[in-house]
Amino acid sequence: MKMKKILVASIAALMGVTVLTACGKSNESGSGDNLPKARFKADPKTPSWKKDKKHPASLTWYVNFDWYKRAEWGKDTVSAQIKKDMNIDVKFVVGNDDKLNTMMASGKLPDLMTFDRNLAVAKDAKKFALPLNKLSDRYDPYFEKSAAKPGTLKWYTESDGNIYGYPSFSTDAADYKAGNVVGDQAFIVRKDIYEKIGKPDMTTPEGFLDALRQAKEVSPKTDNGTAVVQFAATALDIQNGGDGAFGNTLQDFLNIPVTKNGKWYDRDSDPQYIAWLNIFRQAYKEGLMSNGQFADNDNTMKEKLSQGTYFAYLHSNVKGLNEFMGDNNTRNAKETYIAVDGPKNSKGQDPKFAGGSISGWTNTFITKNTKEPQKAMELLTYLASKYGTMVTTFGVEGKTYEMNNGKAQFTEDIEKLRNTDVATYDKKQGMGSYWEVSNDPYAISKGETPANTILQMVQWSSDKLAPRFEIENIDPTPGTSLARNLTALNTDRVQTMVKVLKASDDKEGQKIWKEYLTRRKNNNWDKIVQTRNDQVAKNIKKLK
Repeated sequence: MKMKKILVASIAALMGVTVLTACGKSNESGSGDNLPKARFKADPKTPSWKKDKKHPASLTWYVNFDWYKRAEWGKDTVSAQIKKDMNIDVKFVVGNDDKLNTMMASGKLPDLMTFDRNLAVAKDAKKFALPLNKLSDRYDPYFEKSAAKPGTLKWYTESDGNIYGYPSFSTDAADYKAGNVVGDQAFIVRKDIYEKIGKPDMTTPEGFLDALRQAKEVSPKTDNGTAVVQFAATALDIQNGGDGAFGNTLQDFLNIPVTKNGKWYDRDSDPQYIAWLNIFRQAYKEGLMSNGQFADNDNTMKEKLSQGTYFAYLHSNVKGLNEFMGDNNTRNAKETYIAVDGPKNSKGQDPKFAGGSISGWTNTFITKNTKEPQKAMELLTYLASKYGTMVTTFGVEGKTYEMNNGKAQFTEDIEKLRNTDVATYDKKQGMGSYWEVSNDPYAISKGETPANTILQMVQWSSDKLAPRFEIENIDPTPGTSLARNLTALNTDRVQTMVKVLKASDDKEGQKIWKEYLTRRKNNNWDKIVQTRNDQVAKNIKKLK
């Protein structure tokens, strides 16, 4: 069901990308103080869409990801139910940053817009977006009262007292406490090879390398005759600073802290991290890693996983493996992948992952151009609410799922479809396609589970999760010179990682990495660290 959510972690690599912040003229809605009158007296105990069914509306919703696809409105199970409930039609328009730039410059905006919260334009939302709190007050107080998450609303309240955007995948402290979060990182191995070499301990440097060496001996070829690659990790984006699983993911496995004494911690300089980079360097030197690690993109590497090409794989986006694991298991069920304990620090501590952020991923806005502010607010409320979450996650009770002891269970045919034919499942059912203001933790509390192909991987990480709200949104503001410095540093960082992994020995590798750590000072590193520390302090205060 999460096929459209798979990019949450991989898209995170794009955070920091900027777009133009110019916004064209707005319409008469202005700041939200002169909104049209409500069609009826709104009730904070009842969502307004239930009272507004006689009023039809057509809305246009822009989503700034050109990969975003779903069936025509009303054709899949989810949108058909929303249309029936609300008497509403929605036209989705997709695009990329260039299209968003043009749209913003023209001032010709749709009713709703969704894009990555880290884009520079999101920082200027008050120029083009109506305050959701004012829309809620006038049209649908149920949004603030019951649909939206209190912690998320507080986090997104700006200095002027307004809330302009609402996020997807926001996870607050209560969600962690209740256990309604899931991990997205894992160290996976091909089960048949792993068992053939005696299920070795791969948590130590020695055990890790020895297991790779044994795997090469017992299973040198794949079913199609190509060489098995003993180790790989999530693809690098060398030109754009994407560290794959060699940066933050590895640091999470090593349980390296993100802050110390209320200050941002430089994990890149941690000795444990540097030591494991050397272990991967040794693996490459021995031919246990291939050059494909530095040449293949993420999709290519996942395709190779579906062919059983890799023995061990350090992965930063398990949800993105659903379809590929399904293909692999169909190809040869004996060569399925499972999560096992991977690299650990010298104390043998378990990894510590973030199961979700309070900031979430994207932000959704209702623009000042909308001619249907009430209906747009009602739609946002619908999707953010518990009822809407059930519809977008599970479909229609009695048709696609049944309730059993308070948990939703897909019908047998739907469960089979989502585990065998994701494309058809998405197109005909739509569960997981309307995630723009999704409340995943609530869906999890009601029985949402990953597809069987990745279930064990996700469960492996379930007891290794902890919030990191204090380090959210701590980097320099996109579009500033300091942000450009950081972009240059991130690119340099990943390119240096590649040099370290290809170094002839540990001494050379450490020299290359230390030179990079020193070189950072040429790009205002001290100011970047200060910016991060200042924001960490603000976040800690905000969370109290």
